Amino acid sequence: MNTSGKTLRANTAFGIAENGETLLVVKATRRGRSLSFTRAAPTEIATSLSAACLFQRESFTRWLTAPIASSRKAETVFHSLLDIQLPFPVEDCEVSLLGTQPTPDHAGTRGLIAGARTADIEKRIASLAAAGLDPVILDQEGVALWFHGLEEIPPAHGEPIPRVLVYLAEDRITLALGQGAEFLGTHTMRETEAESVHRHLKSIFKITPPVTQWIWAGPGAVSIEAVKSLHATLADRWPGSMSLVKEPELFLARALAARALTGSKKNRCNLRTGRFTHPLLARENARRPYRLALACLAAGILLCAMNVAWMVAAQYRTDKAQKTLKALAIDITGSPVGIQQGQEALTARRAVDAATKDMEPFLAAIEAPLHGSLATLLAIAHEEGITIETMTLNRKTGVIHGLTPKWIQGEKVAQRLNASGWTATIERKDSQPSDERIAFVIGISRK
Repeated sequence: MNTSGKTLRANTAFGIAENGETLLVVKATRRGRSLSFTRAAPTEIATSLSAACLFQRESFTRWLTAPIASSRKAETVFHSLLDIQLPFPVEDCEVSLLGTQPTPDHAGTRGLIAGARTADIEKRIASLAAAGLDPVILDQEGVALWFHGLEEIPPAHGEPIPRVLVYLAEDRITLALGQGAEFLGTHTMRETEAESVHRHLKSIFKITPPVTQWIWAGPGAVSIEAVKSLHATLADRWPGSMSLVKEPELFLARALAARALTGSKKNRCNLRTGRFTHPLLARENARRPYRLALACLAAGILLCAMNVAWMVAAQYRTDKAQKTLKALAIDITGSPVGIQQGQEALTARRAVDAATKDMEPFLAAIEAPLHGSLATLLAIAHEEGITIETMTLNRKTGVIHGLTPKWIQGEKVAQRLNASGWTATIERKDSQPSDERIAFVIGISRK
């Protein structure tokens, strides 16, 4: 089952429609996102991208429903479901999956299928060849009419209403029907038969809607009076507005050309597949894997180049940072000697520590003097009645050797020193036998 919707990459495409024995050819040109259309002669087509269609009478469309929520898995069973619905073997057909959508309860998947018997495709290609034409794409008439009708006359906003697009040609009348933007089905007849149209509409819309949008196109719609007459006949039972497409004679050719260029994968249709694939498309399909490989190679090369560029940039930043770090280390140490790569911070820290140690005497000279602490110690000693023999004192520690008449006086000195922000410990010393006073030593340190 063809699901790819692949076609030639081009900026121009030709759409080929037929009105009896008359060929209607339109050239579509793409500029950015816009398309322009001009009428063309069959001789202009040559080997360009071109599209014709299988008429509704020689092809079919079907909505299939698979009880599988995954659209990818549902696609694998659509072929079997289609075989059950068709009155002939599906193996004798070329079919295209136009798109999928979940069922209303999201428990299954619906798929829109277009197809034709291989015998009818063969006859159609032969008929076009007899006219000197060899289109790359064979679209399905009803599908092309419906989806291009949505482009030229979009559905009104709000509640979706039934739409009927009527294509009037010399040898056929084709109906494309749907609800809002949703395609529901197609029907064809040789001439307008109101009762036949009513029966077909009734088979699609079980309940007659209060309003139906009628869209008219085709060579037969060039006569506005004829269209008004037909519309009045049909709108008697299916009332609704009448819309006429621009240049109705070329509508189908315009639709085929536009879909060949811009038709999305959701609704693009080409029944010229399998053994009927056009040589241009076959060559394009053969080149596609090589193009993909080249694209992957180019992406890989670009990725490698970006990686190399990133590595070079990172190395540059690293070298720059290394130079800056070394310069700072030299500024701190005063010499580049002994500074090894990777050891700059450690060398600088050692230099700072050494300089700090060397500066301690100078720092000590400018710090607050010790006379405050000394005055406090002497005052406490005097108040407690002890005698200081020797004292060694700096900003953090000190040792006091002295004599006290009573041991309790020495302990009071230690207690008062503790209360003054020092940590003081007192120990008894051996004193002279002739001295009745008790010798002691007090060690102090800052808390």
